[in-house]
Amino acid sequence: MARGFSQQEGIDYEETFAPTTSYTTIRSLVSLATSMGWNIHQLDGRTTFLNDTIDEEVYIEQPLGFEVKDRKAYVCRLKKALYGLKQAPRAWYARMRCIPT
Repeated sequence: MARGFSQQEGIDYEETFAPTTSYTTIRSLVSLATSMGWNIHQLDGRTTFLNDTIDEEVYIEQPLGFEVKDRKAYVCRLKKALYGLKQAPRAWYARMRCIPT
């Protein structure tokens, strides 16, 4: 299990990143899209962070139910970001690309 809440800056990660917007901006964009007849698409944010590689070395304890019985003291090195890591939003945003349709 990724426990981003226990990560410490400078030890477990270097910096965080969380792009945000205001409700006024969202309402304005929806209004503009409606008046212009544009289609609006929704992005599934629950699984977004599960598909991006991370540039740092991050280790987690063996997940419950997936422990190697003769190596209980071992940890797992992550190759991809997990939801809950402080690095996950930056990894996702770095990989996001706008593709013309």
